[in-house]
Amino acid sequence: MEKCPACRALVSPGQTVCRRCKTDLSVLLNMETQAQMHSDRALAAFERQAFEEMFYHAKRSAGLINTPDAIRLLSGAAVLAGKYETALNLGMRLT
Repeated sequence: MEKCPACRALVSPGQTVCRRCKTDLSVLLNMETQAQMHSDRALAAFERQAFEEMFYHAKRSAGLINTPDAIRLLSGAAVLAGKYETALNLGMRLT
């Protein structure tokens, strides 16, 4: 997280409370950590060609942080898992 979601102040790595507005950032930091864990697991599943598992973890990651990279990973996982309509809908969100 680069900026506080409440006041948009810059946030330093590891900072758990916004210096400006005192918002607790720990929940959001935990969400980012969980999303990265699921992204890593999706990539590991890809290496094993376990595409349903890849889709599961990519979906969890995108649900936690809705970033273009998370959506791209989910779209690719959807294609590999044979979920073509889902992949198409996700691809349209990126354009």
